[in-house]
Amino acid sequence: MKIGAIDGSLGQPWETLFGFAAQLGFEGVELGVGADYAETKLWNPAGRGELKALAGEAGIAICSVCCHSYWSFSFASADVAVRAQAAAIAREAAAAAADVGAGHLLIPVTSAEGASPNEAQARWVEGMKSVAPAASAAGVVFCIENVGQPFATTADQIAGLVDAIDHPAVMAYFDPGNAVYAGLDPVAYARSLGARIGQVHIKDPGGDLLGEGKVDLAGVVAALHDVAFDGWLVLETPTTDDPAAAGEANRRYLERLLA
Repeated sequence: MKIGAIDGSLGQPWETLFGFAAQLGFEGVELGVGADYAETKLWNPAGRGELKALAGEAGIAICSVCCHSYWSFSFASADVAVRAQAAAIAREAAAAAADVGAGHLLIPVTSAEGASPNEAQARWVEGMKSVAPAASAAGVVFCIENVGQPFATTADQIAGLVDAIDHPAVMAYFDPGNAVYAGLDPVAYARSLGARIGQVHIKDPGGDLLGEGKVDLAGVVAALHDVAFDGWLVLETPTTDDPAAAGEANRRYLERLLA
């Protein structure tokens, strides 16, 4: 497994993110885009060129892209125009990710006002089915994440969504911290998702640093080994008042578990 960090956990703008991550010993970074995604460097060729150059100079991989934008544009929406925008974001993000060498995209499974759990679930399956071919064509994988929605919280629910979408370019983005937030056992969660896991976020709710919170991280890593996961572990941890010290401490903690 490789260790990376989402940009927000290192507290750096993209211009200095890659060098900062390299200094702390990370192998890769995850770039996050929100509702203003189209204004970011990821959404234009020149900007992607800059990002690739910065990553190359630092010797850091852009391992993934986190589409926070789905909190604003959800496939669960009753508005056809919003769902169309969600689909456009996915297709454009797949092409952008491929261009900067990112193999995975995090897509949070969000809900929308007025949508029942059954409606939201059906719309997500339909929406992801419609965009999965774009991921496949770009050579990337969409990974749907458990973010506490009533129709997509448990391992069985996330596994059910992945299985219903039924496309090799759609997997699960496992977050053991989110499982703990939902009152679930993250070790059992990882084992239930099994081979559906495409990438993993690592945080430890209840503590500033890994090992200080409520997640059985050693158990999670053991479960990931058992299900033959060998991808990226991406830190999504607090920056604290000293992002460099926190980042390095968290990386070292994960390295000890992996050893």
